[in-house]
Amino acid sequence: MGKYLKYAIGEILLVVIGILIALQINNWNEKLNSNKKLVSIYKSVNADIKNDLEDLNKLEAFFMKRKPIFEKVIKDSITPDLLDQGLSRLLGGGWETTLNKSGVNQLKELATKDSLALKAINVYNLLEVELMSREDNFNDIVIEHSKYVRDNYNWYPEWISKTITKDNSSKELQDYFLNGDDYRNKVIYGYQQLYNGDNYMPTTSKFIRQLSELKVEVEKFLNDVND
Repeated sequence: MGKYLKYAIGEILLVVIGILIALQINNWNEKLNSNKKLVSIYKSVNADIKNDLEDLNKLEAFFMKRKPIFEKVIKDSITPDLLDQGLSRLLGGGWETTLNKSGVNQLKELATKDSLALKAINVYNLLEVELMSREDNFNDIVIEHSKYVRDNYNWYPEWISKTITKDNSSKELQDYFLNGDDYRNKVIYGYQQLYNGDNYMPTTSKFIRQLSELKVEVEKFLNDVND
C-alpha cells in the first residue's frame, strides 16, 4: 500500500509539473504574441505620425507664406502687385486636415495600455479637438466670404474660374480687393483667426512639436525592442 501511495503521489506530481510547464509555455507564447502585436501597432503609429507631420508642415508653410500679404492688408499697404501674390485668395481657399489614426485607434483597443500608448492617445485626442475646431473656424470665414461675393458681385464667376493677377482681371474685381473696406475688414478678422493667440497657426505649430516628440519616443521604443 505504501509503495502504491508513493507511486500515485509521484504520478500526481508529474502531472502537476507538466501542467505548470504547459502554463508557463503558454504564458511565454502569449507574451511573445502580445509583444509582436504591440510592435506592429507602434510601427503603424509611427507611420501615421510621419504622414501627419508632413501634412501639418505643409499646412503651416502654406499659411505662413500668406502671412506677409495679410500684414500688408492690415497696414493698408495694398498695391496692385499684391494681386499677383494672391491678394484675392487670402479668404478664397481653406484647408482640410485628415488625421491618420489607424495606429492610435488600435492602441485604444488594447486592454492594458503603457504610458507611451496613453500619451499617443492623448496627443491625438487633443489634436483632433483643438486643431480641427480652429480649422473649422477659419474655413467658416472662407465659406462665408465666398457666399458673400457670389451673392453681391457679378464678377464672381471670373474670380473662381482663374488665378487672379493685376493683368488678367476686370477693374470691378480689382477695385473690391484693392480698395474695398469690406474685404479689408474680413481679411483682418481672418488674420486674427489664423495667427493670433492660440488660434490656427499657433495651435498647428504646437502639435507639430508634440508629434515630433512623440515620434522620437515611438522610434526609441521600436529600436529598444529590436536590440
